Amino acid sequence: MFTVLSKFKIKNSGDMTAAVRQAFVDRPHMVDNVAGFVRLDALTPRADPNEIWLLTYWDDEPSFQQWYKTHQYKDSHSKIPTGLKLESSGAELLFFEHITA
Repeated sequence: MFTVLSKFKIKNSGDMTAAVRQAFVDRPHMVDNVAGFVRLDALTPRADPNEIWLLTYWDDEPSFQQWYKTHQYKDSHSKIPTGLKLESSGAELLFFEHITA
C-alpha cells in the first residue's frame, strides 16, 4: 500500500478553520471511485488546530500519480471554502510505503 500525507496550515484562521474542517466532512467523495484509491483520513494535530493533514491510501504509487495529474484531482478541490489562505511554509506533500497493515 502507498500513502500520501498532504499537510497545510490555514493562514486566515478562525471561522475559516471551521469552514475547512466542515468542507472535509461534506466532501463530495470524488476520489472514492478512482482506481487504486483505498481511503482518505482528514486529521488536525492537537498542537495546531489550524493545520490539516490529509492521509490518502492507495493500492500503489502509480494509481496516485495517475489521479494527481487528472482533472479529477482539480475538481476534487472545487468545494474548498472561498477566501482560504494557506501558510506557504506550512504546505508539504510526503509519500510513504506501508510496512504493516
